[in-house]
Formats: sequence, structure tokens, C-alpha cells
Amino acid sequence: MKKSVSFVSLGCAKNLVDTEVMIATLGAAGWELSPEPLEAGTVVINTCAFIDPAKSESTEAILEQADLKQPGQQLIVAGCLAQRFGEQLQSLVPEIDGVIGTGAYAGIVDLLEEARAGHRPVRLQFDAPPEHDFLPRLVTTGQATAYLKIAEGCDHPCTFCIIPQLRGAFRSRSEESLLKEARALAGGGTKEVILVAQDTSMWGRDRGVRRGSLAGLLERLSEIDGIEWIRLLYLYPATVERELIDAMARLPKVCTYMDMPLQHAHPDVLRAMRRPGNGERYLEIVDDLRARVPGITMRSTFIVGFPGETAEHVAYLEEWIGRAQLDRVGFFEYSREEGTPSAHLPNQVPAREKRKRLVRLREAQRAASGRARALRVGRNVRVLAEERRTLRSTDGFRALLGAGHAWFGRSMGEAPGVDGGIYFTGAARAGEFVEVALDGHGPFDFYGHAVG
Repeated sequence: MKKSVSFVSLGCAKNLVDTEVMIATLGAAGWELSPEPLEAGTVVINTCAFIDPAKSESTEAILEQADLKQPGQQLIVAGCLAQRFGEQLQSLVPEIDGVIGTGAYAGIVDLLEEARAGHRPVRLQFDAPPEHDFLPRLVTTGQATAYLKIAEGCDHPCTFCIIPQLRGAFRSRSEESLLKEARALAGGGTKEVILVAQDTSMWGRDRGVRRGSLAGLLERLSEIDGIEWIRLLYLYPATVERELIDAMARLPKVCTYMDMPLQHAHPDVLRAMRRPGNGERYLEIVDDLRARVPGITMRSTFIVGFPGETAEHVAYLEEWIGRAQLDRVGFFEYSREEGTPSAHLPNQVPAREKRKRLVRLREAQRAASGRARALRVGRNVRVLAEERRTLRSTDGFRALLGAGHAWFGRSMGEAPGVDGGIYFTGAARAGEFVEVALDGHGPFDFYGHAVG
């Protein structure tokens, strides 16, 4: 078959960046990118293995592609599932021609060439600290928005998490490589860069900079022409320092948006998770952020049904949610992952009970999120227009907007893929900013009209 490749990318934004780098690396080596797996000579599935649903999705994608595999076609499995299970995947699914883990993407060209030659290569070793540029890179998130992966791996000992085993120790990329990549992104039309890592707020500490390292990086990124928004995802509560909050408050390009996964609020559960702090300390951080960064949007995630979690712990978290009044929260049922310390803890919570607790806590957060959205109605916000959408007759926004079509975009308060966005009528162009008056909101999105 022809020397062409098609990618299926699953999982988080960090995985997506890896996919984009592999696509561009292969393109530079003469490989043709095919949008249709059935028409490609090689199919690469970049997998996720963080929790059971992610593993299931990845496994289903592999099996589906194995069933559809054409004569002479190669099937390559990459990413976290590949890193975790390695050669076992090839034994279980003989249609797999090659496996490449999270630490070996620099060798993607050689691996695909070996697979085409009839070998069954496996590459799983972790790279050294990533000094190299993530270039070339083909951005797949639309012209105006791109993720910037600033570090790899993780050093935190969370008992529920498999990531350190899949991604290795925390390794910051150099400031020079990040600025070079950001300038290249800006030159290609990117207006919003989204900084991601397993712990974004820890960037630079492994390089000897104890305080203010991420704040300094934000200053350098703010100086790049063309970049208008800088968004931070996946901050860790113990490494969010005063310098970072100050930078967010004084640098106009840094989005007034804080995504900080807390995982729980009760000190007993946090201790069992080997997570820092407690609910009262987290409330202090929330209050401090709101006082120093007016209008900040705050997002977090919580794990429900961790081993040993009791009804008292759930009631505490429910009360905490009411006190914190976070704008948005994601809830996840605890996933018992083989190879993690928490998998061996006693008092595992039954699946049915985890589901009941999840519904209860989501309902508590629903009221807080509704109040947060209501406070924004009537304001004008700067929106990055993404696309013009056809509204279905079942969409509540169709009647409210009085139109069959509307623009969809995001303000500083919405991260792509997780927070919903803003539907609006009026003139706009994809990839450009427009001022929008917020006329109302639904369960997840706002609606309004362009002004000016």
C-alpha cells in the first residue's frame, strides 16, 4: 500500500499534542496524511489508559480497526495503553504491527518504516528531559487555538493515578523551546495558546527555579506578537504560588481562568489519596484568587467513591461545594487501576453507591454553576469566534436567538472541550474576536448577540 498514514487520537489534550507532533514528523519524512483510515497504508491509534472508560474506548478503537484492516495495511498502537501493556497488545491482537509508547515518539518514522518492512517493533523507553522543540507540528484544533505542552511526566504520589508509570518523572521543557514553538504557532495564526502538563504549575522547578518560574514564562509568552490569550490548565493546589496569581492579575493576555483539579475536600480522603491540603485550605486559595483576580472563572474536578470514602465524607464535600461556589466542576467515579496503591486499599465502594454519590454531588454543583452563569448575563464579553452552526429545532437556543444559524465561540471563561461556550447572532469571522452581549444562558452554554 502507499506510504500514507491516518491517525486516531484519544484522551487528553497532552495526547493530542503528541499526535500533532507525530503527524508533522511523518509529513516531513515524506509520509502523506490520510483523513480516512480505510484509505491509508498505516493507521496509528494514539491511546489513553488513565481510567477504565479511557482504556475501554482505546481497546474498542483498536479492535474495530483490527477488524477493518486491509491487506498490506499496518496497524500501530501508540500512547498510554501501549506504554502500559507493550508487547501484551501484540499477543492479544495479532493484527497490531507495531507499538510505540509515550516516551519514544521521536522514533515514529523509524518504527513505521520497520512495520512496513514486515517487522513488529516495540518502542517503550522514556525520552530524556525534553530539550527538543515540538516542531514540526500540525495543529488540528483550528487555526486560532493550540495547546502548548510545557512538561512531560509527573512526580506526585497520588495513590489513584497511573500516570507516573506511563509518562515517567516530571520533565520541564526548556523556556527556549517553548518560546520558539509559541512563536511558530503565532506565525501560523494561533491567537490562543493553552498551556498543559500533568502539573502545569510545577513547570521549571525540576530545572532549579524554586519560585516564580511559570509566572516568568507567562511574561515571555505575553511578549509574542499575535498571541492574545494564554490559558492555564491542570494546576496543582500545592504549587499554585503567589507569583503565578500576581501574573494572572497583571498580564492582560493571561486568561482569568483557573483549572485546578482538587479531587476531594475531606482531609481523610485527601490523606488516603496522598494529596496535599484540605477543604479549608482550598477555600482560602479560592477566596484569594477571587480577591486578587476579579472576574476569574474557576474550574475543578473531584473523584467520587474513593476507597474508604464514607457518607460523612460525601456530606462534607457536598457542603464544601456549596461554600466554594466554583463556576464549573467535573465529577468522576473512582476507577480501581491495577498497579496503583489505592487498588489494594480496603473498603472499596460498590459501583452502585459510587453512582448515587456522583448524582448527588452533581446536583449540588448544578445550583452553584447556575448562579455563576446568571451573574454573567447582561455583561459584554470578548469572544473568540470558532464556527457558524446550524441550530436544530430541538435546540433551546434556536427559539431564544430567533435564528436557524448562530456563531459559536468562547470567552476567557470557557476552555475548549469541557466548558461549553457562547452562541450568538451578528457579524463575525472564524478565528477572530468579537464583542458579545450575553442575553441569557442554558444548562451549559450562553447565548447573546454581537455588538459594535
